Amino acid sequence: MKKVILAILLIILVTAAIIFGVNHFTSDSETSTSTISSRASSSPSVSASSSPAPNSDSKSTKSTSDKDSKDSNSDSKDKTPGGEAEISIGKASGATGSTVTIPVKLNNLPKKGIGSFNFNIKYDTDALEVVEVKPGEIFGSNNSNFDYTVIDATGLVSFLYTSSNSGKDTVTKSGVITNITFKIKDNAKRGTIKISKGTAGAFGDTELKKINPVFTDGEITVK
Repeated sequence: MKKVILAILLIILVTAAIIFGVNHFTSDSETSTSTISSRASSSPSVSASSSPAPNSDSKSTKSTSDKDSKDSNSDSKDKTPGGEAEISIGKASGATGSTVTIPVKLNNLPKKGIGSFNFNIKYDTDALEVVEVKPGEIFGSNNSNFDYTVIDATGLVSFLYTSSNSGKDTVTKSGVITNITFKIKDNAKRGTIKISKGTAGAFGDTELKKINPVFTDGEITVK
């Protein structure tokens, strides 16, 4: 009888152990599965928050490039807000001991005209001597505001003009600025003597806006 009772108790204990083990395993499995699911669902948000915006750098680069381009264009315009003026130095030929006249012409000018200028031209003092300088036709009968200086030591003829009378005598047409008469010295060698611009000086319109002067060199040919 005792043996039967012990067998029944043993069966009850084994059954209880089996039921407890199954429940414990199921609980662990559900917890593990829940944890993995939770990690998986949180992963994309982390990735999304750490990823840079795909167009952010390109937009920034484009904006910087556009700004640099605008600044460059602005600088270019600021350098010559009054436009351009074309000045050409003429050509002539003669024998040693003779005199020749070289015109300095204004071939093109801005719409608002030229209100002032200051420039000089350079010549070879070993071969040439300045005899006379006269104002050109572009000043009409009012050339009192035109002035010049001959510097023999450095071979320069410097010119200065400033409009007056509220800008009514502004230079508004193409023509000769000045005529320079040179004497070809007796010891000048045969060949071509260059007459070129010295320092470009400054040109401006009636509103004092800078004009860019473009020079074409001239020459005297000694026969």
